Amino acid sequence: MPSKTPAIISALLTVLLLIFLAVLSLLFQMVALNGTSERQGLTAMGISLACQGVVAILAGIFARWLTNFLISKFNWNQILAVVIAVTAGTLAGGVASFLSIVIAIPVAGIR
Repeated sequence: MPSKTPAIISALLTVLLLIFLAVLSLLFQMVALNGTSERQGLTAMGISLACQGVVAILAGIFARWLTNFLISKFNWNQILAVVIAVTAGTLAGGVASFLSIVIAIPVAGIR
């Protein structure tokens, strides 16, 4: 049974990277929604941040699971398993973050 430390580290790193990505995407979204009304812009940003929050939690859980899986099933080095899990979780979360922005704009009623 692998130690819990690598799994916790991978989950925390993934969530922290996705929070940083959410802040950057929020800034870019503010610039992109410059010509819309304040109500529609805040609605779009709120929907996007809610989706990104859920995705960050799910990606952290995925990174933790993947780290444990790679260490126990394939007997990988702990550092390599953490790096691979953080990379996979962050990439999946980044793609979902972009999709949340794309979905939030039409849902807010912005044409």
